[in-house]
Parts: sequence; structure tokens; C-alpha cells
Amino acid sequence: MTFLPTSSVRTSCRELSKQSGSVSICVPALEEFSSEVAESIHSNQALQVAEWDADGWHYTGKTYAKRKHQDDDLYELMRMERVGLYILTMDAINFCFWPSSSSSAKNGLEYEHLAIALRKVAEIDDESDDRQEEYTGSRDSSTCVRAESCYALSPSNLTALTATKLQSLLQPHFPSSSESIVYELPDIDVRCRLLNELGKGLIDHHDGSVLNMISKADQSADSLVSIILETFPGFRDYVDRDSWTNKRNSCDWNTAKSSTSVIHFYKRAQIAVADIWAALGRCSTSSQRCNFTDMKLITTFPDYRVPQILRQVGALQYTPELAAKVDNQEELSQGGVDEVSIRAGTVVAVEEMVELVKKHLTAIAEADSFAESRNNLQSLLEDVSAVTIDWYLWQRGEKEDRLNLLGPHHRVRTTYY
Repeated sequence: MTFLPTSSVRTSCRELSKQSGSVSICVPALEEFSSEVAESIHSNQALQVAEWDADGWHYTGKTYAKRKHQDDDLYELMRMERVGLYILTMDAINFCFWPSSSSSAKNGLEYEHLAIALRKVAEIDDESDDRQEEYTGSRDSSTCVRAESCYALSPSNLTALTATKLQSLLQPHFPSSSESIVYELPDIDVRCRLLNELGKGLIDHHDGSVLNMISKADQSADSLVSIILETFPGFRDYVDRDSWTNKRNSCDWNTAKSSTSVIHFYKRAQIAVADIWAALGRCSTSSQRCNFTDMKLITTFPDYRVPQILRQVGALQYTPELAAKVDNQEELSQGGVDEVSIRAGTVVAVEEMVELVKKHLTAIAEADSFAESRNNLQSLLEDVSAVTIDWYLWQRGEKEDRLNLLGPHHRVRTTYY
């Protein structure tokens, strides 16, 4: 039987959510919040989320210099390959920034700091003339373009990367630390191992080319998630419920794909696909390979921020015992009942929120006397998905967190988010 990762996420999370005793969804609060979001969409005639690089955090390849011998098509493919490598590198190590090596100072590192640091690393050779790109295949079919060996994030460089080298590449681009706050990337050895795995997986299975890997998905986001999971074990984000009662390790990957006791999440694999779509497909006119036709199959990305904002508006509710752990910033057990219940509840809440926002949008448009509002309804409805709602919640949460308007998020030491 074919393994469908996003369907497995939805099904397993909904089943667990029905049984969970520590996390519940407050339907009236979710309904009210969804109505608020729908009103905002209607008022602005758009779901207002920042474009992928609206804040200038990410590498876009815009400063990647074209060589005299390159034609426009090959240049664009090389730029896309470099951006694809940047995205996979970012999402391979996009997890758990909060732990601090200092007993007296908190770690202030956030996603944006890592994204910017990696962008600067990716830009190092953008204007270099001493580059030889590697290209094989037909430009009209399954083109295999490989990044130049001087590109810091090329598969060969990722494979050979050491923890010391990774630290030296990133740390100079982080903000300066002080007595009360440090900016450091935790678990550098683990992150280096995941980047080694990324480079080796691309070389061994996809001819060292991200675009070659993406082409194999045939414009399917769900298929690309599956390819990522098969290629890179570090993205396999699942929990075996039997391990809770039998006190054993989770089942292996092949068993997990068909086991009814497994809860699937795949946060980093799904967000990598969404980032590729946002950067290279959603608004691109140069290539269709990243313009996935089934983006609505991707679920929300269950991490810290989304459940934090859903709890803030009352849509997610915790038992007093779990609420006390979260509010006191106690670490939850990775893969334990509490953590998994929060993540599963988040997936289900966002799925329900998508349908509620669409329902309210339709009602608002039908009651509106302006024909233009009704005419735009279908376009607005098509833009509401678990991915875009996730972006909206995450960006709203980031803003409110900076204003100290949010309560604590749950804490787990994990490589999955």
C-alpha cells in the first residue's frame, strides 16, 4: 500500500485527539477566532501573510551573478538550485533554538537569526567569477543541475562539514551576546550530522541536485514530502504510541508507515516543501516544477508557536496539570503523551479552522451588497489552506511574542521542531 504522509498526519492526529485527555479544542473559541480571521480576509480582500522573503531574511539568489557563457534558462536553473539547497539546509536544522549553555542568560536566538546567517553564508560566492556549474540532461525534461563546488551549501560541502566549521560559518552573523542574553545555536554536533545526511542523501539518491529530487515529485507536494522522508532519515518525525505502554523505542521506519499505533507529524519535511513552493513555485513564471498542484494536502506545521497562539485565543485548552507545566516552563518529555497531544491537537484545530474560515467568508460575501466582493470569493477561498493559516498564525504569534503578549510555549528538546 502506498504511503501518503500528509493523509497519515491528518488521520493519526485526529484519532489521538479524540482520545487525548490533556488537550482539547474549544469549539466556540475556535469559531469566534475563525470569524475574526474571515472578517480580516474579507476587509483586506486577502489573507494577509508576508511573502516568503518579505522581511529579507532568506536567500533568493537575486545577487547570484550571471556569467557571460550562461543563457537565461541555465542561469535561472542554477539560481533555483542554490535557493533549493538553502531551503533544505535551513529546514534540516530548523528546530529547538531556546536551550542555553549559560545558567544565567537565556538564549535569544530565533528562526530569523539562523535564516539570515545562512543567507549570508549562501551569498559568499554569489559574485565570484571562479565558478564552474555542473549540468547534465535536457533542459526540457528532467534537468539535473548541480550547484558549483564553491557554493557553501553544495551537497559535497554539506557532506564534508564539521561542527567546528558550521559554528565558524554561522556565529559571526548572529547578534552579539550580553550578560543576560546569548545568541548561540544549540546542539551544533547534531545539526552538523543532519547536514551531512542531507548532502549525502542528495548525492546518493538524486545526482547531487535538489531540482532533480523535486522533478521526481511531478508537481505533487505530498509526493515530495514522501521523497524527503525516504531520502533523509532526520526528517522522519513520528511517535509510536505503543512505546508509551511497552517502554520500548519507537518502531522502525518501514513499520511506522503502516502501523496504526504511530502518530505522524513530519513538520520539517512539510515546511521544506511549503518553503520551496513559496520561494520557487507560488509566484514563479519561470518554472512549473515547484508550483505544486496539491498544496492543500499539506497540514499545519505543529511546533511551538502555533499551539501557543491557539491557546492564547482559547481554541486549545490544556488540563490544569499540563497548563502548569507549560506556564512554569518545565520541559516535557520528547515523544511523550503531553507533547504529542499538543501537536496532534494543533493539527486538528487548524484543519477545523480552515473549514470555519471558509464558512464565515462565504457567509460574509453572500451578505455583502458589493458584487466585487462576491466575485472575489472563490479566489479568497482557494487561498485558505492549512499552510496559509499556519503562516498567518505563526506571523501573528511572532509579532505578539515580541510585544510580550503571549504566555509561555511548551518546551521540548527535540530535533523535529
